[in-house]
Amino acid sequence: MAPTILFVHGAWHSPKPYQRLLEALEIAGFPSSCPRQPSLGKPPPIGLMEDAQAIREELMTLIEEEGKSVIVIGHSYGGVVISQAVDSKFSRREREVHGMLGGVIHLLFVSAFVLPLGESLGSALGDPDHLPPFIPVKIHGMCTMLEPGQRFYNDLGEAEQRFWVEELVESPAIAQLTRITQVSYMAHPSTYLFCENDQALPIQIQEMMVGKVEGTGAIFQKEKCSSGHSPFLSQPEVIVKIVQKLASRVEE
Repeated sequence: MAPTILFVHGAWHSPKPYQRLLEALEIAGFPSSCPRQPSLGKPPPIGLMEDAQAIREELMTLIEEEGKSVIVIGHSYGGVVISQAVDSKFSRREREVHGMLGGVIHLLFVSAFVLPLGESLGSALGDPDHLPPFIPVKIHGMCTMLEPGQRFYNDLGEAEQRFWVEELVESPAIAQLTRITQVSYMAHPSTYLFCENDQALPIQIQEMMVGKVEGTGAIFQKEKCSSGHSPFLSQPEVIVKIVQKLASRVEE
């Protein structure tokens, strides 16, 4: 049976932009979902830990109640969420040892923040206590992204850029400034998809982050594509092919 795909969306994005990819995954035979994170549009103190707990609860349902094998995909800020959320107890290899069905078989980071233990998204961008100027924080603690059309959707047409920009939602800055207390990529097989034309998280930063965590002992398989920050919109077939490859490796 094909694994289930649990997609964890990025900051400011609802699950809506990911539906194109989820539909392509479903057509390819992979049951898929992208739950809305609790912090989206909510003021502090709701943030990273609440998002991680929501994903943890989703995994408990899929794995512990339904016995499913799962590939977890994190995009952008979603990489921070899955690093915090996907506990080692969800590992399919570990569950098999104890005679239990299901479990996480792989993590896929899609142009995502991948952080060493104790760091935050903010620290990855240069300051653990403040977000950079292109992510302004309002007085009530919510933040936005400047020039989102160019940064997120540079490889889409202008009309589609405008459409998706209108769908963006403010998010609490605290989610991006909270330090992670565990690193799931140490407990599960992991792959990083580098997006070479990314204007929000440039390829140099993607490579620097992966290199930094590899320096702590992490092991990442690596894939590349030519997309901007949102391959789930511009090149969904790339992610489908990677998922097919990861699923086939498990079956071998």
